[in-house]
Amino acid sequence: MIIEGARARIYLARARLTLIMGTVLFVCVENTFRSVLSEALFNAAAPRGWHAESAGVQAATTINPVVQELLREIGIELGPKTPRTVTPEIIARATRVVTFGCLDRCPIGAREKSEDWPIPGASGKTMAELRAIRDELRRRVAELSTRLEASTVSAKSS
Repeated sequence: MIIEGARARIYLARARLTLIMGTVLFVCVENTFRSVLSEALFNAAAPRGWHAESAGVQAATTINPVVQELLREIGIELGPKTPRTVTPEIIARATRVVTFGCLDRCPIGAREKSEDWPIPGASGKTMAELRAIRDELRRRVAELSTRLEASTVSAKSS
């Protein structure tokens, strides 16, 4: 298997298949709520050849426990997850970067392939407000998936 830069080309010798994979990186401050939700939502219905990761500019030590509950309510299991700090290497591997008000604190290279989503964090929110945030992230992730799928199709037909 060979992995190169922001797009990974995986060679399967026996089957002689090539898969181009794009990575969406979701970045928030602590990597405990918005970015984790977005990563899970994206990966649950990712366009073919795409996957998501998440990180934080100042990663906390644990994921906000309400994330698992919010995801279970819509049939998604998070699995084991630990916050991690975004690095220049993680940015370099990403094809697309989605930030939550922290682009100015991301490593160099993020700006050229980023978009910022002005979504509030979890602090001080009621469960109803947290569900509304999850649903807004779900809508935005679906819209992003549609755009990525369209760009992949147009790139293949060029």
